[in-house]
Amino acid sequence: MQVQTILTETTFEARLSDRLSFSDNSAFRKLLDQAVASKRGHLVLNVAGLTSIDSAGLGMFIVAADTAKKAGLSFTLRGPSGHILKLIELSKLDKLIHVEF
Repeated sequence: MQVQTILTETTFEARLSDRLSFSDNSAFRKLLDQAVASKRGHLVLNVAGLTSIDSAGLGMFIVAADTAKKAGLSFTLRGPSGHILKLIELSKLDKLIHVEF
């Protein structure tokens, strides 16, 4: 997983690229800690740059949404396409969290 973070006054955006898998769990949780510590009102995970994801990666999206909710942040999963979008739809994840296409 490669990450680029962009901060505005109200938003912590993490642009994810490459692959998201079980081996990224620790780094992903640190990213969520940074988002909460930034005290922005909105957490955006931009996944447009992801090329691959496994079931653990899908679970990380749920963890991100729960973490944001507990911290009082709104959450958006932005830009899934191709294989990533198909997995989100098949798992019905788009029914559980806010996905911006």
